[in-house]
Amino acid sequence: MPPSKRDAPAHTGRVAPEGEPEKRRAILHAALRVFAEKGYHGCRIADVARQAGVAYGLVYHYFRNKDELLESVLEEQWAILIGAIRSIANGGGPASEKVASVIRFTMDVFRTAPAAVRVLILEVPRTPGVIRAGTNRETFETALGLVADIVRRGQADGELRRDVDARVCAASVLGVLDMNLTGMVTGMLSAPMPTEQELERMEREVVAVALQGILAEPAPVRVPASIDGPGAP
Repeated sequence: MPPSKRDAPAHTGRVAPEGEPEKRRAILHAALRVFAEKGYHGCRIADVARQAGVAYGLVYHYFRNKDELLESVLEEQWAILIGAIRSIANGGGPASEKVASVIRFTMDVFRTAPAAVRVLILEVPRTPGVIRAGTNRETFETALGLVADIVRRGQADGELRRDVDARVCAASVLGVLDMNLTGMVTGMLSAPMPTEQELERMEREVVAVALQGILAEPAPVRVPASIDGPGAP
């Protein structure tokens, strides 16, 4: 029977020999796949070890228990997401295209690594006691702040609406993205394995809906008075 959380081996604190970081990454990536397939509560450490092709005890060499393993998986995925958003925010181009790029990047992750999106969307709400207190809030605050900065630049340029708070705009964009990804992961908006054409269509629609609410309204068209002046026939 697998060791319990109480008697799982603790970290030794020693310096890892050369090559061991690769094994740790292999375990993390295996855990991601297993969590996506079986869920946190349905998987065992033995499942992760089998998927990674390593000895059962090696998992406990790097991670105290399944809780720490899930938290490490989520932290790695969040770091990738935040890094991408930061890179987009710091790049060139109009704000609307940056917002669209944030959406496209995340939708592309679903296309290329659906397991990562599935774990982030489904396992975080299901395991509130596992994730380190404040981690979810810190991650959301960072993402919200980065997108809000994009919005502020767009507002300053007159490209995005100035009558709405930048953080409200950012939260609206992220909310649209989150709910659509949830619908895709759960199969409510698409088949479990949507075609490339379906994914491209959904990506275009999510971008269009998100931008529609924050783009500045076009300036009203002014119809010039007749060149002959008032009262001309």
